Amino acid sequence: MDAISKTQNEIKFAYVAFVVSWFCFLFMVHTMNRPLHSVSSWLLGGLVFAAVYAVIVGFVMRKKFFRQSSEALSVDLPKALKFWKVAHIIGFCFAIDLALFGFVLKFLGSSWLVPGIFFGLSLGFLLLWRPRQLAQSGVQPA
Repeated sequence: MDAISKTQNEIKFAYVAFVVSWFCFLFMVHTMNRPLHSVSSWLLGGLVFAAVYAVIVGFVMRKKFFRQSSEALSVDLPKALKFWKVAHIIGFCFAIDLALFGFVLKFLGSSWLVPGIFFGLSLGFLLLWRPRQLAQSGVQPA
């Protein structure tokens, strides 16, 4: 198996693991059955700010590493593959952060409205930032 196929398979496996972890977060929240409490508006605002920040930083960092991957391709294929892999992992991590914020809110006793939005956005970004083929991200096999 060549390096490109190996890296693509690693990213596909990591993506599946992140999607499964999203469902695990949802399952844990559903089964813990915490009593409802009011959540501080400061905490809610902070988590909303953190979620917006996570999406922006995730988008910018993915774009930066995809660009570095395409630039490094002509010089060093292993380095280009490393950047391509990092771009995907960063996107997955920042997308799952939103589910983690929803988990925290639900753990603290929030109703399903706001945590549900966080979980939905998290799944949306996981689906939006799914693994790309190398050719689509600007990386062409040598």
